[in-house]
Amino acid sequence: MPLLALKGIRVLEVTDGIAGPYCAKMLADLGAEVMKIERLDAVSMTQRQWAGERVETSLTVEDTALFLHLNTNKKSVAVDLESADGQSLFRKLATQSSIVVESLAPGRMESLGLSYNSLKDLNPSLVMTSVTPYGQTGPYKDYQYTELTVFATGGGMHREGIPERHPLKYGGEIAQYFAGTAAASATMGASVGALMTGQGDWLDVSIMECMAGHPHQIGRRAPFAYNGELDPRREPRTSAAGGREPYAVGTFRCKDGHVSFLPLGPRMWPNIARMIGKTELMDDPRFNSPELRTDNRIELEAIFQEWLDRHTRAEVFEATNNAGIPGAPVLTPTDVMDDEHFQERGFFRELEHPEHGALSYPGVPFGFSEVDDVPGHAAPALGEHTVEALSEILGMDEAKIGSLREAGIVS
Repeated sequence: MPLLALKGIRVLEVTDGIAGPYCAKMLADLGAEVMKIERLDAVSMTQRQWAGERVETSLTVEDTALFLHLNTNKKSVAVDLESADGQSLFRKLATQSSIVVESLAPGRMESLGLSYNSLKDLNPSLVMTSVTPYGQTGPYKDYQYTELTVFATGGGMHREGIPERHPLKYGGEIAQYFAGTAAASATMGASVGALMTGQGDWLDVSIMECMAGHPHQIGRRAPFAYNGELDPRREPRTSAAGGREPYAVGTFRCKDGHVSFLPLGPRMWPNIARMIGKTELMDDPRFNSPELRTDNRIELEAIFQEWLDRHTRAEVFEATNNAGIPGAPVLTPTDVMDDEHFQERGFFRELEHPEHGALSYPGVPFGFSEVDDVPGHAAPALGEHTVEALSEILGMDEAKIGSLREAGIVS
């Protein structure tokens, strides 16, 4: 069986936040050996005490669910990068690595003596990917940030929310994960170039620019580009009072939860009428044109809601797809993990963690036909692979490693 795409590629990860760790996680999921360089006290933002949900409040180990997810298939090497000896160890590891992924503040790696320019002198084919909120240059590069600020400055909020209220951002850390995905893609591209030419590169990934360049954002700026007019915020299409579509569209309650629909244009109207067993609606003078259905949408959605109230999410899901209408149940997190489709495809996999026991993790959103999946192992304990890195990669003996540990350089 052929090896995974990145098998044999070693990655050093020095990260905070979500985007950087997620970038490295994607590389690990493709077979790369990712060594997460952690502080000895492990108190940086996502290095075990990030403000995420803990697996259980009774646990003494300070790993969070977010950390456990972002760091599957990685190794942990605990090194004090503030010390000259720790920096020397990092340089030596960098000479034996293909990629460095870092998401510290702009200039921080340089202040540690670990800039791309200094590392490429030791390893000309090295690829370094730096993921920061606003990039390595520009007037905002040193500004403080949260997911909210990069979402806002990237243009992701101006059209979200009800017009008479404040703009909103999407839920979750969309910008962070999108930037991590973009960074991983760019890193793999640069790595191919390095393998072909022997010349590495430094990738400057801005989370704000990832948001601004998102295809969804480009589409929203199109009206401005063509006619100078901003596309305004609109009422959400969630109910009769929330939209002006000529058919049922949005999210509705049903017998056991909620379902969502997005019929693809007025041509779907006969399908909807047949689906709910109301074919007479096709000849109803209130609804026999898109304009009339729009004007009488409150009455139309009341009829639709009456049908929904009698059916479960599963029944509605089957009915919509049988009718050729895009529709789906609104699943809770528990529903997602128990869903038969995910189960059949084996998306969630159980991994054994030495402290937390067996836990279910999301898998990767792709599968290979000709190679095995990544075997998968849980997030590492702090410094779990320090000895392995120093002995097997750098060739240090037990005495040398012991002296570094006693000096507080590694753990």
